[in-house]
Amino acid sequence: MVMVLPLVMLLLILGMQLGRDLRIVARAPERTGPTPLHRAGLLFVALLLVPYGLVFHGPVGGNGLPVEIPAWWLSVIIAALISYTWYRYLTWLDRFERERIYWELAVFVIACGTTLLVFPLTPLVAQPLGLQLDGTAWNDWWYSVLAIGLVEETVKLLPLLALMHFTRQADEPFDLLLYGSIAALGFAFVENILYLDSSDLMAVGGRALYASVAHMFFSSIIAYALALARHRKRSLLLHGLLGLVLASLAHGFYDFWLLSPGRPGLITLLFFLASIHLWVVLKNNLINLSPHYLSTMRPATVMFRYRIINGMLFIFALTFVLRHWLFGQQAALDLVREQGLTMASTLLFLAISFSSYRFVPGYLAPLRLPSSIWRWVMPVVHWGEDLTGTRLQLSRPGGRSAAGPAGDLLQALPVEGTLVQRVVIDDDPDWYLFRTEQPLHPFGFLPGILVIRPHADHDAIPGDRHVLLSAMGVRDASDLSRGVLQRQHLQHLAPVLGRSLPAH
Repeated sequence: MVMVLPLVMLLLILGMQLGRDLRIVARAPERTGPTPLHRAGLLFVALLLVPYGLVFHGPVGGNGLPVEIPAWWLSVIIAALISYTWYRYLTWLDRFERERIYWELAVFVIACGTTLLVFPLTPLVAQPLGLQLDGTAWNDWWYSVLAIGLVEETVKLLPLLALMHFTRQADEPFDLLLYGSIAALGFAFVENILYLDSSDLMAVGGRALYASVAHMFFSSIIAYALALARHRKRSLLLHGLLGLVLASLAHGFYDFWLLSPGRPGLITLLFFLASIHLWVVLKNNLINLSPHYLSTMRPATVMFRYRIINGMLFIFALTFVLRHWLFGQQAALDLVREQGLTMASTLLFLAISFSSYRFVPGYLAPLRLPSSIWRWVMPVVHWGEDLTGTRLQLSRPGGRSAAGPAGDLLQALPVEGTLVQRVVIDDDPDWYLFRTEQPLHPFGFLPGILVIRPHADHDAIPGDRHVLLSAMGVRDASDLSRGVLQRQHLQHLAPVLGRSLPAH
């Protein structure tokens, strides 16, 4: 019952986001047929009802599968579905220059093969140092970091290094994280088969939601270091080694608390939640650095959470039915009773976090955890839709007057223009660069541009009414290539009213 409160909180957050997403759908132009959001809802209901019907009202149970499939192959199928679901998520983020699927498949297959190197490399590292898991903190720590973390991160890195050396496919910063994560999924695929088979599929929750995601995060640490080195024209070797050390330490810390029954596994859980916050920033930053960035092609993250939920729910539902067919109804219910709350809470945490991005071309957000422990254990949540590309009409608030540049602005209103990109000001990424369609020359500021932010009470700018906006003039936009504007180069002009307009 410890997981009940987090699950309720996560459901409330998801419900609030769903309400916002439905409002976005309602404002969209008329369309025929159900929207993707409605189709996702229907699929979610089906994924709940169909397994229930098969288990409680189906003709087969505890007598074997309806068709002859070797039990070991069921683990292969479930492991493949886990890797494929997370692979699809990664491809949703790869929008600006989509990678060829045969290169992705090649990295995955090579990673499956390099996974076998763990077996000879582990004793090669552990035995000369006399390391083993014996319950003592010193031995367990260094075994976890060196014999597990360093060995596994090295073999996962090999496919990425081969791709970088022999091809030019990884030409975007995000490509390195993409291929590194695909290699991690190849490693996890082999590992998941073994755990699923030995547990009669009971390990599905831990393998799908924890182990596979953790492997991708650890590999992304190295990929991120390599991507920054390439972007900043620094040494790939030094940054790659630094990334490998950090990934090995992170991997070792994760396993150190997990593998010993005498240590609190809660620390591994907290570390996992922290890694999700960091992984979101790693992905977001590398997408921002894409040389092919186009605001019209940025990932549409609204549907991510519902696709992740349905993808993982399909895997859990299939496992639920398979355990019923193999071992009977009670075995299926054991899966839900032992893992249901934990799996549901973790899935919602991941789905909400992995759909929360703010894309600002050129911007590198700092890698830091939330300041309060409360936000640490809550998912990454960004309220409000991305307004990039929205056409606006700015109007003068009734009865308002001002002198100086603010007066110049108010006298020039109404004016129409477009929010062309997000801009970060004082670590606040909810500002937008507004380019006007008519001449606008506030004295002392760059002509034709303003910086706009919706008032805190508004997370959208509707078309049927005006909402309050803050407007600032820009004196110097030299930092705009990094996605930021300095406060000293800006001046608040005046509150204005804005409403959205149809696109040209």
